[in-house]
Amino acid sequence: MRFPLSIFPVAVGQVIDALASVMRVQEFLLAEEASEDAIQDHGNDNAIVVRDATFTWEQTRSRQSSDGSVIDEKRVESPNTSMSQDTFQIPELNLTVGRSELVAVIGNVGSGKSSLLAALAGEMRKTTGTVMFGATRAFCPQNAWIQNATVRENIIFGRDFDRSLYDRVTQACALLPDFKMLPNGDDTEIGERGITVSGGQKQRINIARAIYFNADIILMDDPLSAVDAEVGRHVMEGAICGLLANKCRILATHSLHVLHKCDRIIWLDGGRVKADGTYHDLMDHNGEFAELMTLAATTDDKSKNADGEDLSGHVEKEVNLQTPEKTATSKSTSSQIALMQAEERAVEAVSWDVYVGYLRAAGSLMIAPLVIFLLTIAQVAYIATGLWLSWWTAGQFPLTLSGWLGTYAGLGFAQAISIFAFFVCVSIFGTKASRHMFQMAMSRVLRAPMAFFDTTPLGRITNRFSKDVDVMDNKLTDSLRMYFMTIGNIIAVFALIIAYFHIFVAAMVPLALIYLFATSYYNYSAREIKRHEAIQRSNVLAKVSEAIYGHSTIRAYGVQGHFVNTIRRAIDDFDGAYFLTFANQCWLGLRLDAIGLILIFVIGLLIVTSRFSVHPSIGGLVLSYMLSIINICSFAVRQMAEVQNDMNSTERVYYYGHRLAEEPPAHLGQLPTDWPHAGGIVFNNVQLRYRPRLPLALKGVSLQVKGGERVGIIGRTGSGKSTIIQALFRIVNLSSGSISIDGVDISQIGLGTVRSNLDPFDEHSDLDLWSALRKSGLVDETGANNITLDSPVDEEGLNFSLGQRQLMALARALVKDSKIIVCDEATSSVDFATDEKVQQTLGNLKGKTFLCIAHRLRTIIGYDRICVMDQGHVAELDSPINLYDWGASSGTCVRRVALAEATS
Repeated sequence: MRFPLSIFPVAVGQVIDALASVMRVQEFLLAEEASEDAIQDHGNDNAIVVRDATFTWEQTRSRQSSDGSVIDEKRVESPNTSMSQDTFQIPELNLTVGRSELVAVIGNVGSGKSSLLAALAGEMRKTTGTVMFGATRAFCPQNAWIQNATVRENIIFGRDFDRSLYDRVTQACALLPDFKMLPNGDDTEIGERGITVSGGQKQRINIARAIYFNADIILMDDPLSAVDAEVGRHVMEGAICGLLANKCRILATHSLHVLHKCDRIIWLDGGRVKADGTYHDLMDHNGEFAELMTLAATTDDKSKNADGEDLSGHVEKEVNLQTPEKTATSKSTSSQIALMQAEERAVEAVSWDVYVGYLRAAGSLMIAPLVIFLLTIAQVAYIATGLWLSWWTAGQFPLTLSGWLGTYAGLGFAQAISIFAFFVCVSIFGTKASRHMFQMAMSRVLRAPMAFFDTTPLGRITNRFSKDVDVMDNKLTDSLRMYFMTIGNIIAVFALIIAYFHIFVAAMVPLALIYLFATSYYNYSAREIKRHEAIQRSNVLAKVSEAIYGHSTIRAYGVQGHFVNTIRRAIDDFDGAYFLTFANQCWLGLRLDAIGLILIFVIGLLIVTSRFSVHPSIGGLVLSYMLSIINICSFAVRQMAEVQNDMNSTERVYYYGHRLAEEPPAHLGQLPTDWPHAGGIVFNNVQLRYRPRLPLALKGVSLQVKGGERVGIIGRTGSGKSTIIQALFRIVNLSSGSISIDGVDISQIGLGTVRSNLDPFDEHSDLDLWSALRKSGLVDETGANNITLDSPVDEEGLNFSLGQRQLMALARALVKDSKIIVCDEATSSVDFATDEKVQQTLGNLKGKTFLCIAHRLRTIIGYDRICVMDQGHVAELDSPINLYDWGASSGTCVRRVALAEATS
């Protein structure tokens, strides 16, 4: 009964874990499913008919935590809502859209444009009214969802490949020049969540997907915000007004210059329709609309930028769908370097470095001798109790009953105490080791270079910090405890048998060799199966997380089945590896049982042939131990395999904690308390490459920005604009050269002083925070949008519109009150009026050094100087006026772009 009773607590724990898992699965299966209650009437004359419909985002519901407190839990995360405690609504909407009508939706930031499109895509709950669709639909969300797949797979989106249609779609979306720059053309892999492509490239792939899908209703949420003037005009004429000319199109946009091309305009304010009519009707009869268009035209005329798009030039001829390098990467080099790196996988036994690292993480290498000492005492007491009982039965010593009972009780107590101490030590040391290795891995990952996150799927990292850490926390300690106990039992029993039957050694040696061979063969295969299983689990997590992130797009297109099948195939691959584990165990069990039966037969013969030299009580004791030891031997081999399999998880966490590339420490040297005091920045012959073997992204950049100077940075896609910002914040370390701020080389200071967050420790008053929110334009003086400092922010800010998130990031920079403010297309998704207000606010901040990557020319037209980047070099650097005047004869980027956009 000793062995079953020792296993019983483990079995109870597994049953409890299983019940908890079943309850969680049950809660998920019983949760309300998103339902499509729109009427489908493909014979209707109109594409969309909405009557007295009210839409709302899902409210949070409260649940009780384990300590009885109430926790708000979001039922459905929405891409865009108002930030008040009351969820955003679109009340009593009435809308009719014809089958070939182009409808523009405009409005201020947070007015409900994205919510309207999300409602039509089925992402908002309809509480009243009716909705009718007369055709199929496709959805282009503001945050374009890109799969971790090739460009072509992202465009065809699970449909059959049609070369003729595909070519027309890619040409209309201005993607052909991109394909020529790619190492494998449209078969080039895009990174997870599209992190390796720019916003404009994502949107064009997004539009191409919608066109190729051949739906009759196209919902587009601000697709022109991230492309330059020429590409925007090309997409508008070739795609939206070209290939989609006979489709129903609803276009949410801040680009006022395209409104005259639309059949109808809907102006939203606070979720309600403020105006609805044609462009000419609104210009003639809506003074507020006419005033808005006049103001926009006047300001754009001053900046020679009627379009307000990115400064990238001609049909993005230099646009490059590149990897994280985002700069000119040669075709030959790119083709040799896979974007998403294959997961590292050891092919031999777990190295001794991992075992030593595990012991050191537990506290000291002296732990092993302590555990062995306690185990030895427990096993000696275990064998001694059996021997004492047999001697008692045979009357081996002339003792009284109390003497026999007292000694037996003492041996049993010693065994219990030693086993308890052994279990406690293993549990304490295992927990300590797991905690330390987790902290080491977390520290390394948090300080890993950005290239690591660009080339490592999120599912792989999640697998390390979920399943692998769980194995270290729970399974490994139990596996080690049971393995050492069973090995101790086996050694003790065989020692007892050899002590009484010396000839048993002759039979044991060859059988032990066979035993070890089978065990070694099993361990090797089990280890590789476990490693394959871990990689397949990472693949499942990556597929599931990708589908969850793009659930709104998947549902709008109605391709749930395609992604369900993809995930099922990944799960089948994972289950295949899991099935091999059990098949391998059955293979081993059959062979070990055969060897065990032979050992029992040998022991039986020895007992019979030695019946006159060995007391029957000793023979019975040895035979009973041998019968139990057969099962224990099989269990020991499986536990040894479990330990090695669990050490695979330890090895994977150990890799993150000790071998993952790490950036410099957070704090290196002491800085003056007032640093930076002026905000001067000097780039001195800066060269930078994102990863080894890749071309330079910055090639000898030398740039001096005086304290308080305002410098705009422009250039074509891939010219190195964002790379300058990444170099300044040391997101990527320099290959050579230096960057200094107020005379201090930033490579000699800790990253903690460069990358500081906004008020993480409540260092600013509510008044300062409110002031920053107002200056950023996120809230106004009337408080009409009901945003408060206590308004909840969901994960990734998904309950804010993209424009509101940009304004919040700007408010964070204003609260910090830094001497240096860096803006990377900070107002690309806000309306014209808000952009004007933000620029006025930034213009009133005196004594600040500004570096601004411009998305709209008017944003930087009043700056002191403009830096034009070209293929990693500083091509032009002067005041806007000088660059424009000089461009009259030389055709510089500033003049060329300004003239091109003025005619948009």
